[in-house]
Amino acid sequence: MCGIGGAWGGRAGERVRRMAPWLMHRGHEGVGYAYMKGGEIALGEPRDDAEGALVHTRYSTSGEYGVQLQPVLAKYRDLEIAVVFNGTVVNYKRLGVESPSFDGDALAKALAREIWERGVEQGVISVYSKIVGAATLLALTPWGLLAVRDPRGIRPLAYRLYGEGVAFSSETVALGGGQEVAPGLAVLYGKRMAFWKIPPGEAKICAMELVYFAHPASILGNRLVADVRRALGRALAEVETHNFDVVAYVPETARTAAEAFAEALGKPLVDAVVKNRFAGRVFITPPHLRNPGDAFRAVPQLVEGRRVALVDDSLIRGTNIRTVVRLLKEAGAREVHVRIASPPVKWPCFFGMDFQTRRELVAHKRDVEAIRAYIGADSLIYLPLEKFRQILGSACYGCFTGEYPVQINVEEAEVSTRGA
Repeated sequence: MCGIGGAWGGRAGERVRRMAPWLMHRGHEGVGYAYMKGGEIALGEPRDDAEGALVHTRYSTSGEYGVQLQPVLAKYRDLEIAVVFNGTVVNYKRLGVESPSFDGDALAKALAREIWERGVEQGVISVYSKIVGAATLLALTPWGLLAVRDPRGIRPLAYRLYGEGVAFSSETVALGGGQEVAPGLAVLYGKRMAFWKIPPGEAKICAMELVYFAHPASILGNRLVADVRRALGRALAEVETHNFDVVAYVPETARTAAEAFAEALGKPLVDAVVKNRFAGRVFITPPHLRNPGDAFRAVPQLVEGRRVALVDDSLIRGTNIRTVVRLLKEAGAREVHVRIASPPVKWPCFFGMDFQTRRELVAHKRDVEAIRAYIGADSLIYLPLEKFRQILGSACYGCFTGEYPVQINVEEAEVSTRGA
């Protein structure tokens, strides 16, 4: 998972630089750029007058942590391209390139080779016919900016036209508007103009994009993400069985669902848990740097002596919520009842999220009571899968159900996806 952006024409360099801060909720390990000037492609922060430019904000799901690995420059014969992508290619070692260092490296090299040998349109189709996983990409080519939305739409992509050019981004919020690119659509914009389709499967946006990852102000699946999260919060209130005094939430992505949950139950919403705004998103921080104890604080004046319903959007590893429950109880909360606006995550993700083994998931081989005991809550309720599906519709639910959009050998994928 990460954030990608690209622009062609009309101060392309400035456009991608301005996108970067609006993509860092998708990855904040580093920001990388590539640009084209005078027909030559280079890595580095682009000038305003670059013909085309790319930006990548990194959340590592393959390769080493803490290293800015994209954009990738790839050369095959006389063809050089720069590529950024969002997703995970599970079978990247089988794309036929020599000694790939990580999936993005293999994808870029395979794309350069196939475009050289088959042309742009057929080259892109050929690469995607080999991929297991999910990949939405942007590439600088000699003919212009290439944009490809994942054929199943698992990873998002949006665009916005300007009078003098075009910009693409993982999310509409980074463009200040725009529209979604259809799943399986490839676009070449620049010195050549072309549109073509990659044979898609059934469109299945990642459920975790809607629940947690995407910005609430973005449009995904023609819906405002915040509206989806409000619906999840209301549905969570429908299955409530306990009484409490106030509703709190784990900042920041759970706030929208918590507001709807509290409103539906007629309970006050309090900002009882605060987050260090400079801590970034703890969940997407590399493992050796994750320290929720430094990221969160509880406000005693809002919870002392009270029964607290604590809402979070999802429960993956359990480290954040376990810390927050402890902080609330240390702050004087009489009871802490955890409410999760999604079902239990029991399976790894091989499509762009960095939980790629079952053993790291708190719900793997634990029932709800065991999870409740692990996180220290007085009670724990998840949103039932049936209600979850009713709200999200056609989506990838692989991490909740173990049923993936493509056939995957889970044991083999758990070993191979992290790579070097």
